[in-house]
Amino acid sequence: MKAEEDVGCAPWAAEEDGREGSPSSGRGTRDFRPAITRQTREVERTMERHERPSERALILVVEDDPGTRDSLVELLAARFDVLGASDGQSGLVLARERHPDLVLLDRFLDQEDGLAVLESLQHDKATESVPVIFLTGDSDEATLEKCLEMGAVDFVHKPASARELMARIDRALRQSEQQHRLQVLAQTDALTGLANFRALSLRLEEEFKRANRYQYPMSVVVIDLDHLKAINDGMGHDVGNRAILALASHLRTNLREVDFAARFGGDEFVALLPHQTAAEAAVFAERIRAGLRTVKVTRSDGRPAPFGLSVSVGIADHSTAQPKESTEALLRAADAALYEAKREGRDRVVVYGATEMPPPKVQRH
Repeated sequence: MKAEEDVGCAPWAAEEDGREGSPSSGRGTRDFRPAITRQTREVERTMERHERPSERALILVVEDDPGTRDSLVELLAARFDVLGASDGQSGLVLARERHPDLVLLDRFLDQEDGLAVLESLQHDKATESVPVIFLTGDSDEATLEKCLEMGAVDFVHKPASARELMARIDRALRQSEQQHRLQVLAQTDALTGLANFRALSLRLEEEFKRANRYQYPMSVVVIDLDHLKAINDGMGHDVGNRAILALASHLRTNLREVDFAARFGGDEFVALLPHQTAAEAAVFAERIRAGLRTVKVTRSDGRPAPFGLSVSVGIADHSTAQPKESTEALLRAADAALYEAKREGRDRVVVYGATEMPPPKVQRH
């Protein structure tokens, strides 16, 4: 029986030369403190990537020895798309630009410590979640423990068999997929598939800072489904959920690629519109409000529900927020405009500051 081939043959066997809101009890007092993560459409694309086993994963090999690197690239190319980097800095650039699914990282590079490269990956939002497997000829347990403590998911001793390397890569990719799925669940509203409040909070922080830095407008649109309680009380929560889903679908179809939508929970939704003034956001909101009148809700038996849908909408742009760094103030301004829309009779759009209204209350912590 043929002995199992070492990965990369001779180069792999070489010595290393000794190198080492929910809403609170009143309008204007909602807790808008930031939490975590990102938009549903981005989440959906992440899920699609992991639900398509036929799509080849992208592996980045960071290895300074040309023979070892070439052997690895050749071996892995049979099953994966592969990138090669000869040093840590070029590896970091490739990781940021190409977003690999996994990094194979030499523990001891010529000019730098692999642990320093790992640390740089972990401190960059674009690469912080990419799993890293260390390649090392060092069998010292303290060194290996340090790799795992720093966040590596595994390590492979040189030389290693092709079978062992592939098995460890497969395991790391499976674990990464499972982690992605858990993140998706944590970031997504279960009923509508839109982002949830926690996802909204971080995205708003990011968009707000970007708008201030590059001096472009950004608007927040808070949308409230009118009379949901009456629908739930009169026709049951199943029909109420169908009404919520109808609004979510209508909202999603009217978003641009750069926009972001989330559900607060209950009957409220939020849309973030980068590069849109409050006046431009009002056009978007009016399109949502007017278009919703044509949307029909059906009961579970397929019969049409005997009511139409309407929304009340509040809008504020980031120039409203005082201080400028306060995303909470921006949301409160939009919430105050929503409250005014409901006070005026619902089924309308109100822009904060366009009419006289009480200032949004800011909750002190």
